[in-house]
Amino acid sequence: MSALEGIRVIELPGQSTAFAGKLLADMGADAIVVEPPGGAEARTYPPFQNDEPGPDRSLHWWHFYTSRRGITLDLDTEAGSAAFAELVATADVLLTGADGVQLPAHLDAETLAAANPRLVHAAISGFGQESERRGDPVTDLTLLAGSGVVWSGGYDDHELPPIRGGGFQGYNTGSHYAVMAVLTALLYREGSGEGQFIDVSQHAAANVTTEMA
Repeated sequence: MSALEGIRVIELPGQSTAFAGKLLADMGADAIVVEPPGGAEARTYPPFQNDEPGPDRSLHWWHFYTSRRGITLDLDTEAGSAAFAELVATADVLLTGADGVQLPAHLDAETLAAANPRLVHAAISGFGQESERRGDPVTDLTLLAGSGVVWSGGYDDHELPPIRGGGFQGYNTGSHYAVMAVLTALLYREGSGEGQFIDVSQHAAANVTTEMA
């Protein structure tokens, strides 16, 4: 029996949620990625098998989206958003991010929680939902630079430019904290029966990770 057998995870794909979904799926959750018509943007990311681009040839996609099932829904349509709401009503966990596929405006966190009180909803964003900087754009590079990670990844001679690590470490660190919070919320739910909304700040996650440095 796997650790998360019997737990259903619904994921809106994006760079912020990709690694969190991968970790939960690889722990045995029934994870479902909701792709838009035409497929998730991650299918277009290089490198590609034999250097030939294609929606099923991205090594980035193959790496980050292991162990999932998938469904295509147009959340901008009434039928698509209704089908999505029905799907989330059956879920234990919902993963959403500030980039990639977004929740329809009428299906906000409060509405989804009212329909499914046991839902654990992890919303991953650059600075958190309540931050004054919540609308600021972020990239993996700016997350790593602003939180101090690149300062720890450069040279002892700080007159030289700092170095950004590869592999989407900024996004992935936020995903690690999201997964830890989701697992804690699921454990709490066993006793309380209540779901939770988890507000994950990628900047804070990366900054705390560099605390010992």
